[in-house]
Amino acid sequence: MKNSIVIFTLLALITFSCNDDYLDEAPLDRLSPENLLINETGFDAAIVAIYQAAREEYTVAGNVFEYMTLSTDIAEWGRNDPRGNKDYDLLNSSFGAASSYWDWAYEQMIARSNLVLETIDDPNINISEEARANIKGQALFFRAYTYNFLANLYGGVPIIDGRLTLPKFDFVRDSRADVLRFAANDFNQASQLLALEVDDGRIPRAAAFHMLSEVYISLGMVTNDNSFYDKSVAAATSVINKEGGDYELITNRFGPASSNPGDVFSDIFAQGQINKSSGNNEVIWAYQYENFTLGGAASDNLGNTSPRFWGPSQDAIRSPNDIANVPADSLPRGIGVNSPTNYFKYEIWNLDPNDMRNSEFNIRRQFYYNGDDPEYFGKPIEVGRKADGILYTRRLDGTLTDIELDTLFRYYPMVRKIEGTPWAEDVASGRISKDFIKTRVAETYLLRAEAHFRNGNPGLAAEDINVIRNRANAVPITAADVTENFILDERARELTVEEPRLRTLIRMGRLVDRVRTYNSAPSLVGEKSAGNTINDFNQFWPIPQQVIDANTGAIFEQNPGYN
Repeated sequence: MKNSIVIFTLLALITFSCNDDYLDEAPLDRLSPENLLINETGFDAAIVAIYQAAREEYTVAGNVFEYMTLSTDIAEWGRNDPRGNKDYDLLNSSFGAASSYWDWAYEQMIARSNLVLETIDDPNINISEEARANIKGQALFFRAYTYNFLANLYGGVPIIDGRLTLPKFDFVRDSRADVLRFAANDFNQASQLLALEVDDGRIPRAAAFHMLSEVYISLGMVTNDNSFYDKSVAAATSVINKEGGDYELITNRFGPASSNPGDVFSDIFAQGQINKSSGNNEVIWAYQYENFTLGGAASDNLGNTSPRFWGPSQDAIRSPNDIANVPADSLPRGIGVNSPTNYFKYEIWNLDPNDMRNSEFNIRRQFYYNGDDPEYFGKPIEVGRKADGILYTRRLDGTLTDIELDTLFRYYPMVRKIEGTPWAEDVASGRISKDFIKTRVAETYLLRAEAHFRNGNPGLAAEDINVIRNRANAVPITAADVTENFILDERARELTVEEPRLRTLIRMGRLVDRVRTYNSAPSLVGEKSAGNTINDFNQFWPIPQQVIDANTGAIFEQNPGYN
């Protein structure tokens, strides 16, 4: 593992290398493509470098921001400061996260994937054909994943299908449709090459089919060609019928967590039960995090940061005796960044409050005092509203105090998917060592349902949605219930925290109207909010200005509205 870490660190430096004739000899004093990519071990090290970069998706824009869910319909910026994109007027071509994601995509993911793909088909390489196919499939998968990411954030972007060995200043944007076609082709190839059974964290064939289903939906929408919906259904069916590996929707409790109070949904997200090796064959792909293990995270202090993003900042909650809570004890420390909107906290559960995904085992709505107050220590935080509509803490005798509760930052329902073993045994870090789920079969059913719906088959869509709802003991739906909004609601019920909601809304062309509908309430009276600042042109993010300025050999078009 240590050697792999050294190798993928150096790969970032050698991806863009000169190809002058006098450099054709392989350097012997350092790692390079010429002396690394010569056998299965070298290629696997290059693949490990791509996995390392992929995991950086969640930290590349700053480890306290989760821009892929913030300022959408499900989450708002909970802190009373101007950060976090709660003001869409601040989303411009100099926006730091726009540059960070762009650089991550091109300088790490695409460059490293192209490095592998440029060489892997060389017949002179000492490698078995089985290993060659699997390595190529992984590189194709990650390149496709990245172009799909870009298409669902910026729209059309340049397609780079080979390793760059000389400076280039004349990039032009390919259309979003062409980018999606390119991604679909890579995913399709990967679905024929990837292994069926893989080690934890590696990409199985089912992951390519799953992502192919999503990209085909996007192509159907952007081209108005309904045949893509048929292809999407077929790709999703390949997962559900186990043509991509032994993955299925889990319907019974499993693992060590099953001996504790909970339900099948909470078991899927239990610490130590994320991967297939632990009996979880619903999860197709998960980012791996391990405490005190080389390669277990990007750095010593960057484990799974979901608790930091999604957890309320409870340290300023005060008991009725005006004594503060401590920042963290049994729960990881949150900082109140991704504050769920009322849409997620309440509205989507009105259809069936007894939906398992809304149970106490999956959404924590009750918290306890943990400060140095013997009268209240360990007792539940009871609250109530006064005539002013503000939430206040309640005394043991039932009367309300004058201590307000900030329900955006300090006190709100918490999705329990983010609970887990503290990173490096430090509860104050806001990080955990639990692996992060990227794709699972439940979403595959929802993708197939969406494809059926868009192809004019709401009855089949309802059947697929009901597979998910039946597992959650939720009221079944009929064909008449299936709308695009309902599909988005069901995705929120099933996938919040896991799903990059921003990209889903952009993919479906629904970011602007959904943010206006569900995220318009400002955190403070008179303040701006995502919903009252978003413009129609915010349907895509801006191209980073530094990219446009550096492209001196050709005009690099900015997305409309950001000029």
